[in-house]
Amino acid sequence: MRISKFGAQPRVKTRPDNCETHGPFDRKLIEAFDGDNRVLGCPNCHWEALNTAAVDSEAHKQAADLKRWRSLNARLFATGIALRFRPCSLDNYLTRLPGQAQALAVCQAYVDQFEECLDAGRCLLMLGNFGNGKTHLGCAILKSVVTRYGATALYAPAPDIIAALKASFAKGSEDTEQSILADLSAVDLLLIDELGAQGGTEFERHSLHTIIDTRYRNMLPTIITSNLPSSELSDYIGDRALDRLRQNGGEAIAFTWESHRGGEA
Repeated sequence: MRISKFGAQPRVKTRPDNCETHGPFDRKLIEAFDGDNRVLGCPNCHWEALNTAAVDSEAHKQAADLKRWRSLNARLFATGIALRFRPCSLDNYLTRLPGQAQALAVCQAYVDQFEECLDAGRCLLMLGNFGNGKTHLGCAILKSVVTRYGATALYAPAPDIIAALKASFAKGSEDTEQSILADLSAVDLLLIDELGAQGGTEFERHSLHTIIDTRYRNMLPTIITSNLPSSELSDYIGDRALDRLRQNGGEAIAFTWESHRGGEA
C-alpha cells in the first residue's frame, strides 16, 4: 500500500528468534494504531496456518485474524491521524453543551450513509469556535469509514499542506507539487483541518481551492474544519469552492459553544 506524504506507517521492532520447526527468524513487534501492539512470530508458521491448516482450526482462525488486523492497522496509520487524535471516536465525544449532540448526530449519520456520500461526493463542513471538538469528530469519521467500509482516508491540516507544497519547490526535494496534490486528490475521504489558520496568501488560497476543485470534479467527498464562519470562509477560498463543498447535500455544522480545550480537540 502506497503511503502519502501525510500518512504514516507503524513502527516495527525486531529481534532474532528461533522456531523449532523452521529455524531462525526475526520476531517482530508491530506498533498498533490503537496502542495494543502485536507480536509476530515465525512467518512460516503463520503462512502454513493461513494456507494449509483446516479453515475451522484455531491456528487458521488466529492467522486470519492477524492478517485482517495488519491490513486494518496499516490503513489506519495511512490516514496520518496524529497521535493525539488516534483515540478519538464518535462514542467518546462529549455532549455536555447545547449543540454538541446535534453535531454528533450529523457526523454519525455521515458515517452511516457514507457509501451514499461517497457515490455523491457529499462533503461536510465543521465551522466555528476553536477547541470544541471539530478535529475530534473529523478524525472519528475517518477512522469509522476506514474500519467499517474499508475506505481510504487522509488527515491533512491545511498549514501542513501549504508547508509541504512550499517545501516541494526546494532544490533536491523528493516531492513535487503534482505528487502532493495527487495524494490529496486520490483518497476516498480527505479531512482538511484548520482551514484558514494560515496566512491567507494568494498561493495558499489557490492551492487549497485546487484540491477542493479536483476532488469535486472526481466526485470525492471532503471534510473541512475551520475556525472561520461561513462568510469569512467564502472570502478565503472563494464562493465557487464553498459552493462546491455544499453541493449534493453537503452540510455545515456550526460550532457555536465556548471552547473546552483539554476535554476535546
